[in-house]
Parts: sequence; C-alpha cells; structure tokens
Amino acid sequence: MMNQSKPFVFSLLLAGLAVTLAGCGGEAEEVEAPVVVKHPTAPPKPVEKTIEQLTANLNIDNRIVLDEQDSPRPEQQRVAILSFFHAMLAADSGTLKSMLAFDDQLELKAMMDAGFAEQMDEVSLLMLKTGDDPDGSACVMAIYEIGLDYQVQLWFFDGSGSTYTFTAADTQPNLVDQLSGNWVSSYFDLKKKQAEIAQQPDEET
Repeated sequence: MMNQSKPFVFSLLLAGLAVTLAGCGGEAEEVEAPVVVKHPTAPPKPVEKTIEQLTANLNIDNRIVLDEQDSPRPEQQRVAILSFFHAMLAADSGTLKSMLAFDDQLELKAMMDAGFAEQMDEVSLLMLKTGDDPDGSACVMAIYEIGLDYQVQLWFFDGSGSTYTFTAADTQPNLVDQLSGNWVSSYFDLKKKQAEIAQQPDEET
C-alpha cells in the first residue's frame, strides 16, 4: 500500500515544484514604492519693501521724506501714506478725495479754489513721522517746510489692502516750536496738557 501511494505523493510534489519553478522563472514582480504623502506647505512670506524701494517703484515726489524708523511696518500702510502725501503735493484732487474722510472731502474743493496747488508748489520738504495716539489709533504727522517756516498737520489713517482713509486732526498753527523728542507722542502730551488747563476753573478776580 505504501509503494502504491508514493507515485501519487511524488506526482503531487512534482506538480507543486513545477508551479513554483514556473513562477520563479518569469520576470520578478515589481515592488511598488510606498506612496509619499506630501503635506502642503505655506508659501514663503513676501519680503516687505523698504521706503526707498517703494518711493522708487511708486515714483513718489522726492520732497517727501519718510525714514524707516519713522514708518509703519506693514507695506500696505507705507504705500497708502506715500501715495496720499504724493497726491497732496501734486494737488491731485481725485486721488485725495478717494482717500479723505467725508468731512475733509467737503473742505477739499474750497481748498483747491483757494490756491491749494500753488501753496503745495511752495513746499520744499515734507517730512513724515508715524505713530499711535493714546488709544492706539494709527496716525501720521506731516511737517511742511515752506521757505524758513515749518507747519505741522496730524492725520489719522485707517483701512486695509489698497483702501485707506485719512482724517485730519485738530492742529494748532506754529506747533513745531512746541514739539520735542518723539514728535507724535509730544503732540498728544501737549493736547492732554491743554485739555487739563481748559478744565481748570477760572480764577476769581
């Protein structure tokens, strides 16, 4: 019985070997490389342009002076400030109107009729300094050099992207002689002192 079963067992074994050898004799199966999942990465943060670069790119009037340390960090704010005061020196009523607060827009036509363009032609230098008021609102101080005279005007500005609005602050004449150190901070310190004096009761005579 055992001898009779051997041919059958060997035939199965040979058949299995034949299948195995046939599989090994062909081309080796390609092993697929593991799929690498690439996680999206944030694009590199754009490098903010310097005041000098923006002035050149925007063809800003060379009478405007804004130092790096006196300018805001966001480039959009820098562009807005440079563009606003460039339009002012050029007496560009269209650009000014689009950037002025409503109340200041109402005064723009009267200023133009009163010879605003000729006044701006007399400006030999326009220095700008930026900062914040005590409540944290952004502002820019403009110091106009006209001959041997200097006049100061403070503006608040607010906005985002390419849209900014400028609002004139109350600024007394001949203010330049009363400012020192950080001129923007000095302006608000002076306003605070003036308000305190105004609240004091009048002395009885």
